[in-house]
Amino acid sequence: MNWWTVNETPSGHIRSLDKGMDIIELLAAEPRGLAVAEIARRLGFNASTTHHLVATLRRRGFLDQDPETRAYRVGYRLVSVVNEFVSEADVYAVGAGPIRELRDATGDTAYLTILQDREIFVVFEATGIHPVQTRRPRPPGQIVLHGIASGKTLLAHLPDEQRRALVAEMPLTRFTPNTITTPHDLETELAAIRAQGYALDREEWLLGLACVASPVFDRNGVCVATASVAYPAVQAERRDELVQVVGETAARISTSLGFVPRGERAGAAEQVA
Repeated sequence: MNWWTVNETPSGHIRSLDKGMDIIELLAAEPRGLAVAEIARRLGFNASTTHHLVATLRRRGFLDQDPETRAYRVGYRLVSVVNEFVSEADVYAVGAGPIRELRDATGDTAYLTILQDREIFVVFEATGIHPVQTRRPRPPGQIVLHGIASGKTLLAHLPDEQRRALVAEMPLTRFTPNTITTPHDLETELAAIRAQGYALDREEWLLGLACVASPVFDRNGVCVATASVAYPAVQAERRDELVQVVGETAARISTSLGFVPRGERAGAAEQVA
């Protein structure tokens, strides 16, 4: 399936910049790279336009070309820019280590995920060490918040007004027979997530894929990220164990960000009094 469909650019946007970003997003999912002709075909771009865009991105270091295959892939300049940004973000700095340890403890691919607008972004991923891995793809631009554990966790902890408005306006696409597709059912699920402290993906995004996610809170008690693992749905007996270890990982990251659970704050206040 081609996730990178071409749409009309809204007024005020720079079309060529949009196309350049489409190329980067496409190649980010193709570590072996693609030829210019294949890039143009997948994106539905004119071949000449694609050639000029790729040449510009390569000149700036955002793309690189394999000298043997002539295929283009994401360049290390782009990786450097991204790393420079995320290394300054507190959630990344304190979360990368615990996410690696979560991967080591479970053998599954572990994620540190944030929400921007209506999209989720993985700021750190530790690839699993089992011989067979179940990894979740992230199609750029497609709204999947209601279908994955991290997305539901981030939604559940938004301020009430913001959450209700977002649930009401975003498309609740049915990805599998298990996907939640009505605002009422989704709000019920989100309330349960807030109460129990974790979210599950029960093959709601992809058949065969299950996930567990827990919220990461900052010093102000705001949910700024999630810790999660993806695992084969056939291993349902592992769920309770994963709920516990993912929750512990999220709590560690939250503590490093200065978060103190309400009960502990109250206890500390009583001791001071």
